[in-house]
Amino acid sequence: MSSAAPTLPESRGALAPAELAAALAAALRRIPPLWPLRDFIAVNPYLGLTDRPFAEACGLLERVMGAAPLQSAEAYRQAYREGRIARADLEAAADREWGVSDLIGALDDPALDERRAPLATVADLLDQERPHAHWSVFVVDEIAKWCAVTFDENQTTWNSPWKTRGLYAGWREAALHDFNPEAFGLVGFRRLVAALPADAEAAILSCLELIAPSTGDLADFLHRQLATISGWAGYVQYLVREDAMRGRTNPALRELLAIRLAYDAALHEAFVQDSPTRAGGRHERAPRTDDRRFAILARWQRAYEAGYQRRLAHALAARGEDAPAGRPVVQAVFCIDVRSEVFRRQFEAALPGAQTIGFAGFFGFALAHQEAAGGRSARCPALLVPSFTTVDDLPANRIVAAGAAVAEARAWKAFQNSAASCFSFVETVGLAFGAALASRGKGPRPVCAAPAPIFRGAALEFRAGLAAGALTAMGLVGNFARLVLICGHGGQSANNPHAAGLDCGACGGHAGDVNARLAADTLNDSAVRARLAEQGLSIPSDTYFVAGLHNTTTDDVTLFNPEAVPSSHQSELADLRRALARAGAASRRERAPRLGLGGLPDDRIDAAVRGRAVDPAQVRPEWGLANNAALVAAPRHRTAGLKLDGRVFLHDYDAAADPDGRLLEAILCAPVVVASWINLQYYASSVDPTHYGAGNKVLHNAVGGIGVVEGNGGDLKVGLPWQSVHDGRKFDHEPRRLSVYLDAEPGKISAALARHPEVRQLFDHGWIHLFALQGGTCLQYRDAGWRQLR
Repeated sequence: MSSAAPTLPESRGALAPAELAAALAAALRRIPPLWPLRDFIAVNPYLGLTDRPFAEACGLLERVMGAAPLQSAEAYRQAYREGRIARADLEAAADREWGVSDLIGALDDPALDERRAPLATVADLLDQERPHAHWSVFVVDEIAKWCAVTFDENQTTWNSPWKTRGLYAGWREAALHDFNPEAFGLVGFRRLVAALPADAEAAILSCLELIAPSTGDLADFLHRQLATISGWAGYVQYLVREDAMRGRTNPALRELLAIRLAYDAALHEAFVQDSPTRAGGRHERAPRTDDRRFAILARWQRAYEAGYQRRLAHALAARGEDAPAGRPVVQAVFCIDVRSEVFRRQFEAALPGAQTIGFAGFFGFALAHQEAAGGRSARCPALLVPSFTTVDDLPANRIVAAGAAVAEARAWKAFQNSAASCFSFVETVGLAFGAALASRGKGPRPVCAAPAPIFRGAALEFRAGLAAGALTAMGLVGNFARLVLICGHGGQSANNPHAAGLDCGACGGHAGDVNARLAADTLNDSAVRARLAEQGLSIPSDTYFVAGLHNTTTDDVTLFNPEAVPSSHQSELADLRRALARAGAASRRERAPRLGLGGLPDDRIDAAVRGRAVDPAQVRPEWGLANNAALVAAPRHRTAGLKLDGRVFLHDYDAAADPDGRLLEAILCAPVVVASWINLQYYASSVDPTHYGAGNKVLHNAVGGIGVVEGNGGDLKVGLPWQSVHDGRKFDHEPRRLSVYLDAEPGKISAALARHPEVRQLFDHGWIHLFALQGGTCLQYRDAGWRQLR
């Protein structure tokens, strides 16, 4: 290895406590959380940046990550040449500063294609000076290995003796005995570690006084340090966030930053400190942000989105006040998930007179569920803390069977992680092992065969309160059908670390079966109904609720406990089952071309779609929420019959039944925010898969039961796998920021946003878009005001 020293800018030296505290808080706030695989959900990867305008955040992210969350200039040129961006779209994106002709002329500027290198860590600078050094990779690998050992969730058979010491304290003690850095060439590593303060925050200060550059934003510098290990930083942020929601303080993210800075400090000590060129500064530590470039590209991105927004707005506005009258034949409540849009439309076509309702798929029952022989999991959006716990209601013999199934699964996992599972072992065992492996993929099986959840010790008042809240939020407060289906949803796939992401994009990565069953049981409870009637919310005595689960991979619906449906309702139940079967078949045919099955005859599509769910070699069992683009909160008559191609979150909302705007406010603060998380994760995984995607599924290896790496090491991958957004030839997901359409008065929407500035800034700063439906017109929210959309 060469002994030539890199040239570095002069160190910042002593730091004022207030400066450090402000920079540290700002940097830590920018790190988005990364949920573990078992609870994997979509998350807004720009979560800590929504307090600034989108174009400004683009500049910051290029400084820190090396790429802005925008498509390339060439992608916009191509869309314009092909007519996918029309002049009308450019007019929608233009403003006083940039007119249409300005935007068209600027797009040919070659400067738009330039990308600037991000802020450099000491490891980056050494790699630039010494092309074969690979210090950046080494540092990431070392930190990733330590995090994997510290946070392992029983994937490994060896436990670190330092695991209980805390992230930084354990690392510092272990590093004193670690010869690996010095064997790699990092001379004096253990000596530097021994000299570090025992307190993580003091260690951060000590390292910064040595390596923080004298110019540039200190928060950006700290952010860059964590961005080099963004996967593990995200997981630690998840742990910090979970504790904060429960009133606990967790210093782990600061400790991780201290560890990352320590490696840079050690590299500085080993290769830079004694160099006479130390104060030279040939490398630019704080690259200049090209505001003009981002101003142009951000407007072209808005133009790219405008055509879809306008077409959907006109389709919604054209739907008159033609809500059907009379008692529905059947009512079915589905999740607002975009995959439900296709099924709801097909179900309504299969059973004329049926009414479908869109509502968040936890159905107002924010719970945690304890399985009889398994783990405990949250079954509500990540924005909420479960308010109670349910458990499986199983007879003793089934508890034993469930325990045996869990033990078998754990044994299988232990085998997969053991030395016996290497290629030579499988080759030796040969066909016998292959048959055993194949048998694990036979099916199809139901997504969930879980028993009914029980609600131990819950007072009547509490249960009635949950029921009232759920019915009111759904808008289901009158004109009940005789049979009402509460239909959760979940995905099904084999050999898929990101399977939880198909179950639900929001509810802790888990299916909605428990919530649906508990909601139906509660609403059928005569004591609950009596208490609701006392509050003025009467459910007819002939209304019966049944729970179901929509398998979004196969479009089959399982009904739970149908034998309990009264004999008086068997006719409605038979109609429901026939309609669900027809809707499933029609949905599979509609989805088939997107799955590459469009050339199959109809009689083979069902088996082909279902087969994907149990195929361990299938990297795209379904498309999940890919190509989501909008959320509509409106009466169903606004969207009924419209073919929205599984791109729209559909939430029922009747402004006439919400005079004080409380339901509108709840929709803005919960479903809209959750949908924005999903949308921006898909957006980020498409426009910048290098930094915000999970890489190639075929190359994934699970780490500690927490996340995946691509290949045999490195940082945890964040975001969505390549196969979740790309079909092998082109992106299936078109990167459009979410467009929210509310059937409500603009004044009421503005008033609700004024009470929630953290939600308002999503719209004010251009992270998502907002529209108000008013009769036959549509108004757009822009620049903190409303204007008619043409």
